[in-house]
Amino acid sequence: MNPADLTLNISPSLSNRPLAAPAVAKNGKAPVPRVDLEPIYTQLKSALGEGWGEYKAAVGAFVLGSLNQAELSWVLQPLLPLAPAPTTSTSTTTSPPSILQLHNTLLASIYANTLRDPPPTEVAPWVVATDKPTSASKTSGAGGVNDKAEERLKKEVMAIHPRDRRRIKTLKDNSKVTNDGLADMQDYRHELAVKPPDVTPASAGGLQRTNWDIEIRRRYAQTLAEETLEFPTQGDVQNRIEPICYEEGLVGGVAQGSLQQCAEIVEQATEVFLKEMLSGFYAHSRSNGEGCIQTGKFKRQLRKEEEDAERGALQRNPAGFLPAELEMQTRRQPLEMEDLRLSVQLSDTYMKREPFLSQRVVGNRFERAQQAGGRVNGVGARGMVNGTGKKDDEDAMVVDDDMSWRGATRAEGLELRNVLDGCLSVG
Repeated sequence: MNPADLTLNISPSLSNRPLAAPAVAKNGKAPVPRVDLEPIYTQLKSALGEGWGEYKAAVGAFVLGSLNQAELSWVLQPLLPLAPAPTTSTSTTTSPPSILQLHNTLLASIYANTLRDPPPTEVAPWVVATDKPTSASKTSGAGGVNDKAEERLKKEVMAIHPRDRRRIKTLKDNSKVTNDGLADMQDYRHELAVKPPDVTPASAGGLQRTNWDIEIRRRYAQTLAEETLEFPTQGDVQNRIEPICYEEGLVGGVAQGSLQQCAEIVEQATEVFLKEMLSGFYAHSRSNGEGCIQTGKFKRQLRKEEEDAERGALQRNPAGFLPAELEMQTRRQPLEMEDLRLSVQLSDTYMKREPFLSQRVVGNRFERAQQAGGRVNGVGARGMVNGTGKKDDEDAMVVDDDMSWRGATRAEGLELRNVLDGCLSVG
């Protein structure tokens, strides 16, 4: 801000309307008159034109502390040229002020008003409807300013179907995003529960949708892919999208026959998502594959086959794979629950998006093979000392090895008991 620009007397040359005489308070003290911002505000807004919205947002962010002085200067520098602002004054004695001077005078006047008595109303009557902080604004202001933007917005809103307007009014503002795990679990639990249809008041007239209740209930009759353990087809997706459209009031899309295209897109997106997710699981738990870690032996073999393919001694298959890669694909084992748990421990991206799947993987028990054979009443037929048994297919020399702990013989056990008795003896 240039201090020299503040010495210019701009307000008297821009407004010929005298300020209202200050009223005397009950205690006999006259209030301090406020600076008239209307002429500066009006001329600055007309001078900025389309840049008024950006200017207002930048100054508001600066006042709230979201921008510092350097950032504010960087935003306002292209908007505040030093050229004189357009004016309607016919005076030839004074030169028209520049946009920068208007900006400096406006900020200084606002700061001066903060140190004086508060205004009688929250918003000045000459502020247009789009600049008011409240939503309860009228089209015609007290100053006779016609807000074309608000009129255009009103026409666009009235052009929307009455059903859509009523649906938009019932929407809630979820600006504050919260991670409510209990709500997610309840929604997941009651997904198949049939919800009663919304009761439409009789005053709605032809906006009732009681004829769609049968179509809406079809949504809850569809089985989930998790229950059928099959990949959903295009028909299954379409049968599930159609009741949702009826429930949300999107009847136009159903009538125009665009459900088939939507179902096709959703099916393709689901297939791509599952393939990428499985590829990530394989990358965590397998080796020598595409996107997986590779051993030194496999790298040497792959490098040799690539050199042979460049010389023409070896050919790739139609998919572009080398024989080593094809061999590893044929030997690749299917995914198991241990592989999914490894992906959870490695903080896989897809597992983070599916908290219920992660909980099922972590809470599931693994199938472990029984290593020891069955015994009668838990006792082996040919048991040995300390419960160590010998299998028939083991080496006979295993019995010669000392499989017991050191210091666990009978004599050492008696010695330990004597020491304990001595510690517990009285006197």
